[in-house]
Amino acid sequence: MVGRSSRLLAFGLGQYLSWGSVLPLFLWGCSSKAPDWPIKGVGQETDFQVLVSPEREVDILFMIDNSPSMDPKQTALASNFPKMISVLDSLPGGLPDVHIGVVSSNMGAGNGAMGGNCGQGLGDMGLLWGNDPNNLVASVAAGGEYFTNVDPNYPTPPALIADGCGLKPGERWIEDIQNPDPNIPGRLQNYTNVKLEDVFSCLAKAVGVNGCGEEHQLQATRVALMPQSFNQANLGFVRKDAYLAIVLITDEDDCSATNLDSLNDDMFNMATKRDPNDTTSLRCAARGHLCNNQAIPNFDHVAGYTGTGPYTHDFSDCSAKVMPDPNNPDYVYMPLIDVRDIIQNIKDIKGANWAQKILVSGIIGWPPGPNDTNLPSTVQVTDQYRIDKDPTSLPPGQQNVWDYMPICSDPNQTSADGNIYKAHGGLRLKQFVDAFGANGQVFSICNSDFTNAMQQIGNAIVQLVKPGCVDYPLIDTDPTTLGTQPECQAVERVPCTNIGQGDCLQTGFQEAPISECRDGQGNTLDPSSLDPGPDPNNPLHTQADIDNTLSKIIQDSRPCWYLSYDHSSAGCSSVFNAQRISVLRQTGQVAPPGTSLGMQCLTCPNADGDCSALGTSSATQ
Repeated sequence: MVGRSSRLLAFGLGQYLSWGSVLPLFLWGCSSKAPDWPIKGVGQETDFQVLVSPEREVDILFMIDNSPSMDPKQTALASNFPKMISVLDSLPGGLPDVHIGVVSSNMGAGNGAMGGNCGQGLGDMGLLWGNDPNNLVASVAAGGEYFTNVDPNYPTPPALIADGCGLKPGERWIEDIQNPDPNIPGRLQNYTNVKLEDVFSCLAKAVGVNGCGEEHQLQATRVALMPQSFNQANLGFVRKDAYLAIVLITDEDDCSATNLDSLNDDMFNMATKRDPNDTTSLRCAARGHLCNNQAIPNFDHVAGYTGTGPYTHDFSDCSAKVMPDPNNPDYVYMPLIDVRDIIQNIKDIKGANWAQKILVSGIIGWPPGPNDTNLPSTVQVTDQYRIDKDPTSLPPGQQNVWDYMPICSDPNQTSADGNIYKAHGGLRLKQFVDAFGANGQVFSICNSDFTNAMQQIGNAIVQLVKPGCVDYPLIDTDPTTLGTQPECQAVERVPCTNIGQGDCLQTGFQEAPISECRDGQGNTLDPSSLDPGPDPNNPLHTQADIDNTLSKIIQDSRPCWYLSYDHSSAGCSSVFNAQRISVLRQTGQVAPPGTSLGMQCLTCPNADGDCSALGTSSATQ
């Protein structure tokens, strides 16, 4: 072949193999149409793989800050969560099999000497919130500290969830999955007489605003998702083959630290370390941030902020501090938990496949950006990292102490503590989100309208779980026939457990060539005839029409692959020509989880798919 591969095919075990080692030459003869390569003028071949099994399991964890400033944001989350569920409902087959959990940011602070809301040991301990009458920590069961009395606003109707948010006794998260018995229709749910949206809204409000103000958002997330040695009650929330979506909702930066004073620089010991001239929020920020790649000036780990005036620096030039030498930790320089440690632990949950399996979204203290639509005009934003005295702070005594100033605020919103709403730059949180690359997204919590955030998070989950979307412009090798007529070779890869034994390759997969679908007359499918279109209320082709078209593919030729266009909101509208590659199986057959299709196709090197100069043309729909 005269073209060259534009990328290598990624395998589940973190190995990268060229196509020469994946498809032996004799397999090319198994294609549905004889290869006619090279085609004159074609620019390149592209190797890629697409998921073709119905991956239906998604574990969604919401980390909700429960410090005193968060009540308006908890209300916004509770009221807008249904918008995310509506997006997930639009997936083919409807709502996927979901576990939805809530964990608070309250992990205490240090050894408890700080007192107040932070003097309760390990706080809510990273436990998932639920209806657990046997353990009233982070429980909405009757008799517990967080027992949910009827909320007149969230959820509705309130009479249904006066006790336990509708969860069955003993449940620590929401479970809503398809009945695994194909002979029994319907879904299995661990809540009764109430909608999923209402159960979640109840839990989101139940965490309250009495948690520790020295939030351990990332540590709580890690502990919630890694319960083996700490929180046995959380076991089962994370499923081995499920996608994992993490949503952080907080208006302070992460202050995660060990409870051992010898390792956290004694920063939470109010009796011995508190400087009456600065706030605990400033102590966390100054210990965890860098500006101009330097430690925050005029800050002493014992004396606190010693500057004689305010400090300002471009926020865009500031970042999270990390341990210079992890093998020789300096707990004075960096007493907080290194964010990189938490990132690695979270990625390890899904192993080598973390990039395909984990989505992280942060609604955090951050300057509003492109994701923040419908931003209220009253929101005030600064582009400066600031240490100053805040004349608006309550109680009044705090107006005379040095503080880590907000990155944005909204005077039209008031928190439960009486303060105008403020959010502080989450540099450590941003480092965490950014570590997940394209699967990380940030929204500003100063936006009181969570509509777009919830819809975009739902869309991101849909993009993560939906199979088959193809980014590369496939070349139309027969412009005289309707739709794109691609030139591709394909091999189906099914995960196996006995790696290296029998026909199971060292990569952990069984592989077999698979042909392009053709009807009884030998014709391939017109991709446009399978497009439901962008308007679900006025589809281009109904599901019944699509099913009828696919039924023309004879059973004996299956499994086979086919190209379609899918402009639906849960489809492939974000990729070139809304291209989707799917596998059609015999009636009643379902691919094992993790099954993928390895493809090698002729693709156009031009991003717009215009290959007319090469003597071929791409489809224009």
